[in-house]
Amino acid sequence: MKEIDFSDFVNFAKALHCQSRYLIVEFLRSGPKTSDQLYKLMKESKIQAGKCKGECKNQINQNMKKPAFYYHLRELESAGIIELQDYKPSEKKKAPKKVWRLKIDKFFMKVNE
Repeated sequence: MKEIDFSDFVNFAKALHCQSRYLIVEFLRSGPKTSDQLYKLMKESKIQAGKCKGECKNQINQNMKKPAFYYHLRELESAGIIELQDYKPSEKKKAPKKVWRLKIDKFFMKVNE
């Protein structure tokens, strides 16, 4: 189990500030997925993005554009919540697809000694 300090907790809280990012984490709980798979799941979701101050600005996830979606992936990766697992070859001679997974199983914060 990963033990985190307060600054890590603050980074996690900032990274999880909107519903869209919680959904990405929830989708990855069942196992690794490509960016395309995650984006498709996000588009199928009818949950509103929430009080996001970032790129999605209270959009319904069905209307989320790819740049906003990739922004959320980068923020989750920067916080250490998800990580790039692998690259999956594309079927149509395009760029390989990124495969994402959760970087941590669970975390807790030790409040006092």
